[in-house]
Amino acid sequence: MKKYLILGLICVLTLALAACGHSGDDDNGHSSKHAPKNVKKLSEKDIFQSKEKGKKLSQEEMNSAIQKYVDINSDILDNKYLMQYKLDKQYGSDKKITDKQADQLSKLSHLSIKNDVRFKKYVENNTLPKGYKEDVDRIIKYFTALNSTIKNADEDIEELDYQPQNELNVVDVSTKYAGDVNGKQQDKIKKFLKSKNIKTDAVDK
Repeated sequence: MKKYLILGLICVLTLALAACGHSGDDDNGHSSKHAPKNVKKLSEKDIFQSKEKGKKLSQEEMNSAIQKYVDINSDILDNKYLMQYKLDKQYGSDKKITDKQADQLSKLSHLSIKNDVRFKKYVENNTLPKGYKEDVDRIIKYFTALNSTIKNADEDIEELDYQPQNELNVVDVSTKYAGDVNGKQQDKIKKFLKSKNIKTDAVDK
């Protein structure tokens, strides 16, 4: 009997220690996708930009442009998840978004919009290599849909005039964009990127 009691106490102690270990995660640790590590702070100089116009793009040029675009979107998504993680950690009156958080969200919103617009113009203003148009359009729709959540949250804050709100979400995509961000579209995008040797984890975030 004593043996089983000791074993039971050991199990309880093990579970308690495991729980303590998980509670020690900080903002830079991994706690699902909502707390990514090494999040890059973005600025205007980081986002996609090109002055090319009226040019017939080579595959190398187009692949390089796509790589830049998806890499920046990967950083944007990391910033989104980290912001949501921090918001979710706030309790009670602390749920109210601070001016600093609102400013960070506004800057991220503007950068994501500029990044999407600039890449879209690059695609529209130049001739893409054969076989690229459909997949590049799919990539643009995919990330524009994902980035719409930041824009919408930014607009919500302005309308609420910084009133307390407990459900600010900068991650989940509206159902109106479901056709652009579902698993079927992800698979097509990943297949295309792999065929062009463009490596990214942005589509899996």
